[in-house]
Amino acid sequence: MKKTWLLCLCLIIGHAALFAGGGKQDSSTAKPGGPVTLRFSWWGGDERHQATLKMIELYQQQNPNVKIEAEYGGFDGYYQKLVTQLAGGTSADIMQVDQPWLFELASKGEIFLNLNNNSAIDLSTFDANFLKNYCSYNGNIKGLPTGANGETLLMDGVMLQRVGINPNTVWDWDNIIREGPKVNRTKSDQYFFGLTPMQVRFQVEKYFSQIAGDVINDSKQIAFTEKQAEDVFTYFKQWFDLKIIAPFADTILYNRKAWESPDWINGNYAFARSWCSDMANYRGKRPFSVTQYPIMANPKDTGIITRPSQILCIKNDSPYKEEAAKFVNFMLNNPDGITVLGSSRGVPATTIGRETLKAKGMLDPQVEQATNNALSRIGKPQSVWQTNSEITAVMDDVVERFGYGQLTPAQAAKEFRDKLTAKLATLK
Repeated sequence: MKKTWLLCLCLIIGHAALFAGGGKQDSSTAKPGGPVTLRFSWWGGDERHQATLKMIELYQQQNPNVKIEAEYGGFDGYYQKLVTQLAGGTSADIMQVDQPWLFELASKGEIFLNLNNNSAIDLSTFDANFLKNYCSYNGNIKGLPTGANGETLLMDGVMLQRVGINPNTVWDWDNIIREGPKVNRTKSDQYFFGLTPMQVRFQVEKYFSQIAGDVINDSKQIAFTEKQAEDVFTYFKQWFDLKIIAPFADTILYNRKAWESPDWINGNYAFARSWCSDMANYRGKRPFSVTQYPIMANPKDTGIITRPSQILCIKNDSPYKEEAAKFVNFMLNNPDGITVLGSSRGVPATTIGRETLKAKGMLDPQVEQATNNALSRIGKPQSVWQTNSEITAVMDDVVERFGYGQLTPAQAAKEFRDKLTAKLATLK
C-alpha cells in the first residue's frame, strides 16, 4: 500500500505540467454569473461536518448560482485518497490539507493555486509570518489556515483526586514517572495515559526536541546522537513497565480517532492527547479540563507544536478558481461564515474571525485556553524533513514495535537513527 502512495506522488509530477497549462477549462472561460459547481473535501468529526454543511448552505443561499458538493469523512485514509485523486486529476476544487503535507505535495509541481495576489481573498487578516512559516512554498502562499492549532492534554481531575494525585500538578517528565503509576495501582484496568502508538510517537518527538532541539533539522541532518536516542527510549520504557500507559493492543484501533476509544469514554484513562481543533470530538463523552505538556528544565526547544489547524488549498486547474477563492474567503473572513463555523476548526487564524467569535461569546473557553497554553510555550516549526510522510512512517514503525516490547531501548535507538538516516538519503 505504501508503495502505491509513493507511486501516486510520482504521478503528480506528470499531472503538474497539465495543471500548469490548464488541462481543464480555465476559470477565465467560465461565464460570469453562470452556474458553478465546486467540490470541497475535508476531514473531521460530526461537529465540524455539521457546521461546515450549514456554512455551505448559507453560502449557496447568498450565491444562488453556486453549488458546492461536500466530500467529507474521518482523518483515517484521507491522505491516501487525496494523493490518489491528485495523481489522477480528480481532486476537489477546494481541499483541506494537513500542514505537514503541504511542502511534500507542493514540491511535486503547480498543484495548488498561488494565493499571494488573489483579489478575492483578504490576506491582511492573517499573520504574515504564520502564512510564511506554515502555508508557503518557494515564497508562494499555497493555502490558508483555518485556525491556529496546538497540542493539549485533556485531564480528568476527579479521577486523579480519587487515586491521590493533585490535579493542579505542573507536569514534567520526572513527576509523571513518580505519580503516573498510582492510577493502575488503584485499579488494574485504568491508566494515567491512554495514548495511541502514533500519539506516543508525538511524545517521543517532543522529548527529542527538548534534549536535542530536533529529530531532523532544517539542514536535513539527524539532530540527536545514538546515546540521546537510547536515553529517550529508556525513559519511555518506564511508561510501559510501570503501567503508566495503556498497552498498544488496547489503543491501536483508535490511532487516528482516539476520542472513540471506549476506555476513554468509560473513564479508564486519566489523560488524553488532542489537537485543540479536535477537542469537540471528545466533548460530551466525559468531563475533562485542559493542562499543559511536560517540559524538562532548560530544554533545547519545548517541542510544543503550534501550527494551522488545517490548510485550505485550491486546485490550480480548477475551472472555477475565482469562485473557489471567494468561497474560501467567505469561510475565513466573512462574519456570517465565521459565525456558522464557530470553533469547529479551532481558534480562527484571522483577526476578524477571532473578533467575531469573541464579540458573540462563541469562542469555546477550553479551546481558547488550550490554544493559549500552546502559544505560550510554542516550539519552533518542525522541519519539512521531519514532517515528511515517509519519515513519520519510519518513526511510527520503530515506536510501535518498541511499544509492543519487540525492541529494547538500545535496539530502538539504533533502528530509529539508522532507518531515519537511510530514508533521508532517498529524499530530495
